[in-house]
Amino acid sequence: MKNPLLVGKAIRAQLEHEVPQDLPLEKDVHEGTDYTITDHVQDLHSKLTKDPRTLQLFTSLVNHLHAFARETLPTHDEWSNTIKFLTRCGKESDNYKNEFILLSDTLGLSALIDELNHPKPAGCTDSCEEGPFWTEDMPEMPSGSSVASPDTTGENMYFEATVKNTKGEGIKDAIIDLWQADGDGVYDVQELEKQGTNDRARIHAEDRGFFCYRAMLPTAYPIPSDGPVGDMLHMLGRHPHRSSHLHFLLKAPGYDDLTTALYPAHSPFLGTDPVFATKLSLICEVTPETDPKRWKEMGYKDGEVRNGRVWVWKYNFVLASLDEVRELKEQQRRKVKL
Repeated sequence: MKNPLLVGKAIRAQLEHEVPQDLPLEKDVHEGTDYTITDHVQDLHSKLTKDPRTLQLFTSLVNHLHAFARETLPTHDEWSNTIKFLTRCGKESDNYKNEFILLSDTLGLSALIDELNHPKPAGCTDSCEEGPFWTEDMPEMPSGSSVASPDTTGENMYFEATVKNTKGEGIKDAIIDLWQADGDGVYDVQELEKQGTNDRARIHAEDRGFFCYRAMLPTAYPIPSDGPVGDMLHMLGRHPHRSSHLHFLLKAPGYDDLTTALYPAHSPFLGTDPVFATKLSLICEVTPETDPKRWKEMGYKDGEVRNGRVWVWKYNFVLASLDEVRELKEQQRRKVKL
């Protein structure tokens, strides 16, 4: 294979380090015959790919890709435009906006991957992807704290919840990361001119799994729509606007981590969320409290409440144990093998 009559300079240089396995072409390849390009690709992979899981993934990928092409009969122009679209996704991605993740989100793939990896028994809190705004540097605060700085935009909100298992027992060792947008739909990490964190915290649940905090009621905001994914949404007649929500990451020894978000029932875009993260079980009634006595019980001081009301938001989180999740995943594997 180092014969210059057989291979060029570039291949000869590569062969100094690795000699590829070569296979003869023994069958003619034609669509509509008993040996198509799909068969040829799969034969090649089955003979050369050493890792069984890699082979499984690519066998299924090729089968579905080729089936899609046979079903839809894309033209060369449509294929070329698709390649250009994917190329744009790569070129227009950076540390702050990943168009490929947005593409996965907006086609529902991220939500599906999350469900497949975190199956839950009935009654457990549904999960969703964490999104791009979780950070490692969550300030630790006790339950009952205000997680918003005094100048944060928005209307006052009081949130309280319990963290329990499927038996109804409170999980006192639960650790809750929480983060959200403010009343203008802006996260602290998007305000580059401001120092420090805001609208986020790490809280340890009290006895019986209870925790609470004060913040500002978040509002809806758009995902980035100035790139190829935004163009795709427009082409499909969709919008980029996410419903109002609160983010949570809950962890406890012996339990499956839960990443989820809760949505106020008054928010727009609940049925047209561009990343398919809204679920009926995560939509909550949020009610206004206008009694100043109740405000003080929630921890508000005189003059802190704006617009004469505090929005009260309550929820009961239910975590699945590691054993429960392990059993559900084993059931999934058995179904796939069938």
